Amino acid sequence: MLTQGCAHRLKGFVQALLLGFLLWGGSGLPAGASDPCNPPNFIPREVCDFDTFYGAPPRQIPSGWTAFVLSGDLTFLQDVDTVWGAPSLRMWSDGGTFTAGIYTQVPVTPGMGYRASVGWAAPNEPDTFGRRLGLDPTGGTDPTASTVIWGPMHWGPGRILNREPPGPNIDVKARAEGPVMTVFFLTEHNRSTGSNYIFVDVIALYPDETAPLPTPTPTPVPPTRPPTPEPTITPTDTPEPTATPSPSPNPSPTPTASPSATPTASATPSPAPTATPVWTRTPRPPTPTPPPGPAGPDLAFLGAIPLWGRIAFLWAFLSAVFNGLLWAFRRVRRG
Repeated sequence: MLTQGCAHRLKGFVQALLLGFLLWGGSGLPAGASDPCNPPNFIPREVCDFDTFYGAPPRQIPSGWTAFVLSGDLTFLQDVDTVWGAPSLRMWSDGGTFTAGIYTQVPVTPGMGYRASVGWAAPNEPDTFGRRLGLDPTGGTDPTASTVIWGPMHWGPGRILNREPPGPNIDVKARAEGPVMTVFFLTEHNRSTGSNYIFVDVIALYPDETAPLPTPTPTPVPPTRPPTPEPTITPTDTPEPTATPSPSPNPSPTPTASPSATPTASATPSPAPTATPVWTRTPRPPTPTPPPGPAGPDLAFLGAIPLWGRIAFLWAFLSAVFNGLLWAFRRVRRG
């Protein structure tokens, strides 16, 4: 009897111990941690669980994901450190710092709420690695875009970063604004202590209607043109018109007699001294201006003849007149 009673008590103790161990172990895992990549997760299981990789170090990336580097340099490569089953992603630098991560695009339903969650983000130097998740509701792939909604940045101890409070949790929520939503994982390594690295595994996207509604962007109102003020008419005194005397017709100019040219006396050989008649122009009374007729010879060229030329011309003219008078006088005497 004693032996059977001890055996019964020992069996009860073992059962209680096993139950306590399971409860203690389960309390350290997030809800649904037994299979976080199964539905209702929207990311395909093999992409969520980092089952396969493509490329080679320093850019060996989980299938379905794309790497990005915002600063510094690092190596992406396949590793085995994870509680969810190998493989996992290692992001590593020996002596350098960096800000980098990975992203994937997921088909979603516009208007529905979603929550991103990471099951493993385990650095070897927790105080030098910040970890965070981001969602772009528009499906963009630029981690620096203003459309990305970022969750909290976690520094310090913590490997499983989707625990229930008060455990570390960097989940982020957003509502889809299109048929695709982008999930980002980013780590910031701001201080190096030598060979530093972080292991990453199991990133999922769950439906969550507690996600906040997007803030509507106010539509700018086009500026309106201010009313144009009507012009104010100020009365002014208008001066009375003053009679202006009409101009009288201009009198016809009175022609002025031009002075006659006086020939220069010079010794002229002659057979006998004779009186040389002096021709003087008698002023004529003004006559009415005749209507314009055919233009006479243009004598304007005389103004261009120099003074000595004019004297020679006048000398030749007077000589011709004198010889003509002399010829006429001789005819009269002979007759």
